Amino acid sequence: MQLDQAVAATSALTILITVPATLLAAHWSRRSADRAAGATVLAGIDQSRAAVAAAQLQERAGREQWLEGVRRSAYAEFLSAVDVLVRVVTELPEVPGASRRELLDQKATAVVQARAGVAVLGPPAVLSQAEKVARQCARLEKPALRRAVLRSTISALEEAWRPRNAEFCEDAHHTSAYVAWELLAEWGRLEDEERWEKPGLLEFTLQESRALDAEQVRQVLEVANSVACWDEMIGGFLRDPLLERFQAVRDDFVDVAYGSLGLVA
Repeated sequence: MQLDQAVAATSALTILITVPATLLAAHWSRRSADRAAGATVLAGIDQSRAAVAAAQLQERAGREQWLEGVRRSAYAEFLSAVDVLVRVVTELPEVPGASRRELLDQKATAVVQARAGVAVLGPPAVLSQAEKVARQCARLEKPALRRAVLRSTISALEEAWRPRNAEFCEDAHHTSAYVAWELLAEWGRLEDEERWEKPGLLEFTLQESRALDAEQVRQVLEVANSVACWDEMIGGFLRDPLLERFQAVRDDFVDVAYGSLGLVA
């Protein structure tokens, strides 16, 4: 009987010891699990934040890359438009007179439209340089029609006299062509009084040269009424001041625009 009581008491004591130990183990197990879960949550948050930051960086880089491509296209379109305008201005003397104004207007309008693209997308330094190019284009455009009349006339007169010995040729038409050529070459440098005295001589020599028809003679005389930028319109054998100034500002635009993109033009 006493033995049974002792066994019972021992079992009860064992239960009393085991239950708290089990509860304590369960408690620490839960705390460990909670800490692990918390660490997992924190790690997940950090990973999410890193993923969002990476996505934002990638998106920003993508936007910058896209914007750079759009800017590059705008700069290229502007350069193409101004180059076409200059080529037209240069070739305008060979274009039939009736078609010159429409062709010139088309190309000048294209420059204005292309410059608008640079104005929207380009940084201030690029836009400032584009404005300089546009102004130089306007300076080329303004006298372009008069310039075409003069240059086509100069070419026609040069073809109308004999090669070499032009000053000593006895053919009246060839002599007239040479005299008219000389008059036009120096017209812008004549004193006003001299110029007022010579329109009749200019008209006579132009007609006698037989290098031009009546309408072409009329156009030359009309242009001769104004001598602004005369030497620039006539140009020279080796230099063309208007085109030289245009090329200088164009080169500056290329340096600034493509330099801002880290590109080589």
